Amino acid sequence: MSEEIIKVDPHEETICCDGGEDSLGHPAVYYTFNNEDKIVCNYCGKTFIKNKE
Repeated sequence: MSEEIIKVDPHEETICCDGGEDSLGHPAVYYTFNNEDKIVCNYCGKTFIKNKE
């Protein structure tokens, strides 16, 4: 599992994660923030946080 934290635009509502390792990653999955500020990928554990700055 990854400990990587990725900051995304605060206006972004949907993100896609594929593991980021080309063919060694995982299937592309899409997540919606649903009024939350944080998403953790169920496959690789990457954390996506809305950038408040």
